[in-house]
Amino acid sequence: MDRLGEIEHKHRQLAELLEARRAASLLLRRTRNIAWITAGADASIPVDTEFGVYSILITPEKRTIVVNTIEHPRLEAEERLQDFGFDYAVSPWHAPETPEAALVDDGEIEDALQQLRWVLTPSEQERLRALGRDAAAALEETVAGLRPGESERQIAARLDAACRARGGQAVVNLIATDERIARFRHPLITDKRLERYAMVVVCMRRHGLIVSATRLAHFGAIPADVREKVRRVAAVDAAVIAASRPGRTLGGIFAELQAAYAAHGEADQWHYHHQGGLAGYQARERIATPGDNTPLQLHQVVAWNPSIVGAKSEDTVLLTEAGPEIVTASSGAWPKLTFTIDGQTIERSDVREL
Repeated sequence: MDRLGEIEHKHRQLAELLEARRAASLLLRRTRNIAWITAGADASIPVDTEFGVYSILITPEKRTIVVNTIEHPRLEAEERLQDFGFDYAVSPWHAPETPEAALVDDGEIEDALQQLRWVLTPSEQERLRALGRDAAAALEETVAGLRPGESERQIAARLDAACRARGGQAVVNLIATDERIARFRHPLITDKRLERYAMVVVCMRRHGLIVSATRLAHFGAIPADVREKVRRVAAVDAAVIAASRPGRTLGGIFAELQAAYAAHGEADQWHYHHQGGLAGYQARERIATPGDNTPLQLHQVVAWNPSIVGAKSEDTVLLTEAGPEIVTASSGAWPKLTFTIDGQTIERSDVREL
């Protein structure tokens, strides 16, 4: 499916949504929805808002970019969305015109759009795979450059740069070193300087899609307790990845995750951080919780992130006909742990000795 074919397929989906809601039009304002309908355009100038600097008005027959005089020249010259069936409604930057629309992308309509977003087309799947490879490469390039004595801020700056160099953006960039790995599940970056142990976390966005992954590294011989913690959390992660199959519910998978924690002597650890769930155009489109009846579907994306005190395991997985595909898998040089679960072989990233 080429880009125009993908956009037209999605437009037909929206036309069906409009018909079902007996509505004449829909205004897409959120960057994730704009990226979805355009097959990858980036409408974010400020990164601290979820709303785009332009919006898109959808009717059954037309798709119109509602844009001001600042953004229009770039869209026409560089994004060239007019080549993909979009037209433009341009207004002065100082007197913006917002069209009336029967529906806007919030509330129940956003819920309906989310359910369209989270099943990927073939072309989206290929973009996700390419993004996953690049996110893994950005993480591992950052880890390869670690040096004792550098600050978490310096490490984070390299991770940002590695994502940018690959055409993406680190929308989540978390670095923890040494004792901070055990203390905090969401370690915002500090001036703390690396001694021996580092955790590097990224959610990288490109063309609207987001993948998530975590890597652990240690200078010098890895202590036995660190190796054992990493093995246990990787085993939990492998179990939940193996359980991620179309037709299963998020709640059913969550129950297996809880059982895996208990089987590895960490029964209470799921209480201290969310465990991940559906992903795609948000780092987490839906976070799994006990009893959640949301069913998984073929060609959805999941990103699980089990953690215990001092260790975490995380990658992004595409649900395919052949089984779960880890799109952010570590390179061949990275040490791995291998688990066999119900006939499936699941590889997880181990802690790397530097």
